[in-house]
Order: sequence, then C-alpha cells, then structure tokens
Amino acid sequence: MARAMTAADPVAALRAAAADPALPAALRRALRGADEDGVRMSALLVARLRFERLLRGSPEAEAWFDRDPAGFSAAFRRYHAEVPPAAFFPAGEARLFRSWLAAQPPR
Repeated sequence: MARAMTAADPVAALRAAAADPALPAALRRALRGADEDGVRMSALLVARLRFERLLRGSPEAEAWFDRDPAGFSAAFRRYHAEVPPAAFFPAGEARLFRSWLAAQPPR
C-alpha cells in the first residue's frame, strides 16, 4: 500500500498488487475492491503531508522551494517515489530527505 501511495499512478500500482499471486487471496480481493478515486485522493494526501512535514522540518528545503519551486518540486517528486513514507514528524522527514539528497549523483 505504501508503494501505491507513492507511485506516479497509484491506481495502477494497486491493480498490479491485486494481481500478485504472492499475496494472500483475501488481500488481493480487498485491493481489487478499493475505490479508485479514494486511492487517488489518499495518494495526494500522503504526498501533501510529506511535503508539508519536509518544509516544516528543513529550513534548507523551505529555502530551496522559495528560491526554485520547480527544481525543488522535481526533486521532491523523485524523493517521494523512491523513499517509503516512514516519518511521522517534520524532523524525521527532513532527515530522510537529507539522506536521500546526499546519495544523489551531482546534477
């Protein structure tokens, strides 16, 4: 579910999971029954909450967003897709982002 919430197409990711024979049949049925609009809305909320946590927890990220909204947004989209949501508070999200950013090749 976390991968679906951070995927570029969360509905497609959920459909793929629902077709995965490695998952229990009951879980696959539940995933097939998920409301697609609800999945899309949930994924948007997850992204928004992560974005807000990051900007509140990292003055550097906030300054980057103020200075270069398009560049920061592109980086955030990559981060959101690559790093599973695991932080509950702004400082934790900022740590995850800093670690991810440090591992990126220079651009």
